Amino acid sequence: MHHVRITTPSRLHFSLLDLNGVLGRIDGGFGLAIDEPNFQIIAERATDIQVSSSVYHDRACGVIARLQETYPFPGIKLTFVSEIPMHCGFGSGTQLALGIAQAANVLYELGLDVQELATAVGRGGTSGIGVAAFDAGGFIVDGGHRFPEQKASFLPSSAVGDIPPPPILLRYLFPEVPLLIVVPNCSRIYGDEEVELFRTLCPQPEWTAQKLSHILLMQILPALVEGDIRSFGKALNQIQTFGWKRVEIDAQGAELQLTLDFLQDSGAFGAGVSSWGAAICVIGEDVNKLKQETEAFLKTLPGGGNCFITQANNVGVHVVSD
Repeated sequence: MHHVRITTPSRLHFSLLDLNGVLGRIDGGFGLAIDEPNFQIIAERATDIQVSSSVYHDRACGVIARLQETYPFPGIKLTFVSEIPMHCGFGSGTQLALGIAQAANVLYELGLDVQELATAVGRGGTSGIGVAAFDAGGFIVDGGHRFPEQKASFLPSSAVGDIPPPPILLRYLFPEVPLLIVVPNCSRIYGDEEVELFRTLCPQPEWTAQKLSHILLMQILPALVEGDIRSFGKALNQIQTFGWKRVEIDAQGAELQLTLDFLQDSGAFGAGVSSWGAAICVIGEDVNKLKQETEAFLKTLPGGGNCFITQANNVGVHVVSD
């Protein structure tokens, strides 16, 4: 086998569940895999490391080097056909790392499962949504980490070291409805700034985990099982108003909140920020009309923005080899 084409999903992360830890677990969360944006990577066997990407060259080389520390292989040539934008709430870091690891896994017949790949490249230390989205897609709920014996700090995956991905509690197929993704051009939260926000604003009050869990169990999951996309959207709107999601929205500045307000006032069933944003997932009755209106609105923002229509990914990564 000499060539493999990897197409990853993106992931939307709607909320972390528990940043308090009083019950002995932290993190947890729920989110959704979507078709676009995606990484399409053509990988070939090589005797050294070759990466054709102006944006992800250094990060890709770092992933390969880390993987080679545990699973030695001669080298790999990567050509990026499409890329997930960085620091927008699409989980690009996890999809990049797992996409590259899976390419090497297939090319060199390493025989590793997705959990082993995630551990090898250091993903899943806070949320398991990105790893599970890569593996099988769908709407996903993960159960977080044991606190403090498994994970002793309220920090993002990039800052916690080798912590395995959390257990996946459930996965549902998401309805085949169009989703409007809106990305206003506002600030990007990552690196030291992200770590400092976790460090200074956690633990969160216990009641926020209780309220989020109630919304998840009694609104979001029943709406998915019953195919009630209107109720699903209503629950998304509630999540934007309190707890850690408020921290994430407020950290972005006024443009993100203005965009959320516009979407909700324009007839969307619901709009939810993914992770730190700036990506917003919008559910509505006529997303084509809403897209046109949103394009006009984004032009009024100082930095503008973009929006596009996609759908849920219910299968995970797509691998073609020869």
